[in-house]
Amino acid sequence: MDHYLFLLKNILGHLLMPIPVTILLLLWATMLLLRRKTRWLGIIVVALSTALLFAASYPPLSNQYIAHYENQTPQYSQKKGAVDYIAVLGSGHQSTANQPVTSELKPTAIVRLAEGIRIYRLNPGSKLILTGFRGVTPDPVSFPDKLSELAIALGVPTDDILVFNGPHDTAEEAKLLAHNFTDTEIVLVTTAVHMPRALFLFQQAGLNPIPAPTEHLSKPHRSWWLFPSGETLAKGEYWAHEQLGLIWAKLVQEVADKRSEQQAEK
Repeated sequence: MDHYLFLLKNILGHLLMPIPVTILLLLWATMLLLRRKTRWLGIIVVALSTALLFAASYPPLSNQYIAHYENQTPQYSQKKGAVDYIAVLGSGHQSTANQPVTSELKPTAIVRLAEGIRIYRLNPGSKLILTGFRGVTPDPVSFPDKLSELAIALGVPTDDILVFNGPHDTAEEAKLLAHNFTDTEIVLVTTAVHMPRALFLFQQAGLNPIPAPTEHLSKPHRSWWLFPSGETLAKGEYWAHEQLGLIWAKLVQEVADKRSEQQAEK
């Protein structure tokens, strides 16, 4: 059952992004425009799809709604006492012959690891926790193993790296860490726009990690005289993905709570 829910979540997560939604709206608009009676509605749908694409790809607008989401979590601040563990959440990779490990890992993974190593060096005696799986299309090497390879190349001792293979998403990562690390201080490293959802899932699992957001997508803009861009659109899609992910996580939690209440009543 969990496997099918994971697949459903991934399908919906990709389908409800700005570009797929815009394409579906334009296809619908085309059918409406072919009929005289619905032509006015087709024009409205075209306008809506254009507005959606513009809002997702125009830097000043994109920066505003992404910054509002990212700023919910402040950047990591070093405490007096050292923490025990730094957990770097999974991202993605693809093992490819004749390419360095920095090319096999997604840029997001490299940024998260770099922040994790930075915090690791601020806390002598701490250990890095790396989690993930082999990908939807199974890879010969798991993501945390590939990330561990880069961490070792960057000077982190093998003994200071804990690899956990298996978790497919943030919810599974939260449950795994909650099961293995109780009564310890954990710094949670992930992308800033992903942090609110990650904290929600970790708190639901019973952990209260110290957030360390990185790879902030929003940047201050100095002018409104900018053109829409593919780079900005990618940021808008990431934000939309996290919004949908948080909604999904809360719905799953509500269903679980209701089931628990029903069982308690019996």
